[in-house]
Amino acid sequence: MRQQRLYVFPEYFELRPLSEDEGSNLLGGSEALTGASVGERFVVENTRDNQHCYLVNLAIKSYLELFRQPRSEEAALEELARQAGCPTEAIAPTVRTFFQRMRRAGVLRSAGTDLQEESTWALTPGQVLGEYRVGALIVDKVDVALHHARQVGTGLPAVLKVFVLQGPRAKRERELFEREFSLMAGLAPHENICRLLAFHAGEPCYAVLEYAGTTPIRRATTNVCLSLPERVRIGAEALAALAHLHHHGLLHGDVHSRNFMLTDEHRVKLIDFGLARRSSDAAEASSVPHGGLPAFMPPERIEPGSLSISSRPGDMRSEVFQLGVLLHLILTSQEPFPEKVLWRRLAQSIRAQPAPRAVWAPEGERIPDALADVIGRALAKVPEERFPSAVELLEAWRRDARTLRARERAHP
Repeated sequence: MRQQRLYVFPEYFELRPLSEDEGSNLLGGSEALTGASVGERFVVENTRDNQHCYLVNLAIKSYLELFRQPRSEEAALEELARQAGCPTEAIAPTVRTFFQRMRRAGVLRSAGTDLQEESTWALTPGQVLGEYRVGALIVDKVDVALHHARQVGTGLPAVLKVFVLQGPRAKRERELFEREFSLMAGLAPHENICRLLAFHAGEPCYAVLEYAGTTPIRRATTNVCLSLPERVRIGAEALAALAHLHHHGLLHGDVHSRNFMLTDEHRVKLIDFGLARRSSDAAEASSVPHGGLPAFMPPERIEPGSLSISSRPGDMRSEVFQLGVLLHLILTSQEPFPEKVLWRRLAQSIRAQPAPRAVWAPEGERIPDALADVIGRALAKVPEERFPSAVELLEAWRRDARTLRARERAHP
C-alpha cells in the first residue's frame, strides 16, 4: 500500500489578524472571505520576505493550523469533518480544491523537505535562452517566474515565463505548465490573444510570449479619460478574444479584468491560460484548478445556503457572466458588484440582487440603451437567460456598436 505523503504549514509563514489599515485587497481566493466578518480576517504572511500572501477567514486559519504538525490530506479531511459533525463526503470536494490551491501557492509543503528543494531559482538579466535575452524580473511566484526579454538580433520585446519549482510537487505542476502552452500552441492565432512565440520543454522549461504591455484593462478604463466609442471598442476586442476561444471549444478559466491587457498601441490582449480547458472534456473539468476573482464570480458557482464557492466548474455561460462584469467596468469604470466588501455580502448581492444598469460613462456620456441591454442579458442570474457563449455576445455588441457609430456620423 502506498504511503500517504505528509504536508506541513512551514514555520516561515505566520498567521496574524488583519489590521484595520491594511484594507481588503490582499491576494486570496474568494472562498478565503466566506463568512468572514470584522475581527475574523487573518493574514498569511511570509516572514522571509515580509510579503502578505493571503487574506483568510477563521475557518481557513484553523485548517492551516492543522498542518503545524505534518499530516496527510486525508487525515486533515477526517479531522475537519469530525469538527463539523458531518460525513467527509460532504466537505471533501471543497477541502480538496482548497488543499490543491494551498500546495500550488507553497503555503503547504511536503513535510521534511529541505527549503532549497522547493525553492525557486532566478534567471540572470543578460542571460540568453534560445533566441531571447533575459531582462528584468516581472513576477516571482512559487512555481513560475516572469521576466522581460528581447529577441537577440531584432530587439523585439517579449515575456519569458519560466517554470522554477523544484521538489516533490514539481512533477504535477510542470504537467499543468506544459499543458497551458500545448493549448495555446493548438489555438489559431487571434489579434486580441497573447501569442505563444516559443516553448522549450527541456531544462529550464520556459515559454516565450508576446509582450502585451503593462496596463491591465481595469487601470486603463478607470484612470484614463476615454470617449464612449473608445470604451465600446475596447469592450468589443475583449469579447473577440473570448469568442475566439469559445468558437474553438475552449474555456479561459479565469476571466477577469487583470487578465486583459492594453498594449502600448491600446489594443486588447488576453493573457494567462494556466486554467484554460476544453469545454467538453470532463477529465479536465475535474483536474484543472478553477479560477475567478470574487467580484466576477457567476451566481451559479455560489452555493445558496453556505455562500461558498461551488466545486462545480463554470461553462461558457459562466464566462459570459464574467464578460458582463467586465463590460460594465469598461463602460462605467465601476464593477456591478463592488469587491471591497465582505465576501458574504458580495456573494448575496451576486446571487440575489439585480445588477445595476450601465447608464453613464465616466466622462458624462450616456450609454446607449441597446448596449446596456446587452450587458444586462450577460449578467442574468439564470445561465439559460444569458447569451449561450461569447460568440453570440460579441455579435450583439458589434451590432449595437455599429448603430452607435451610425448615430455619431448622423449627428457629429
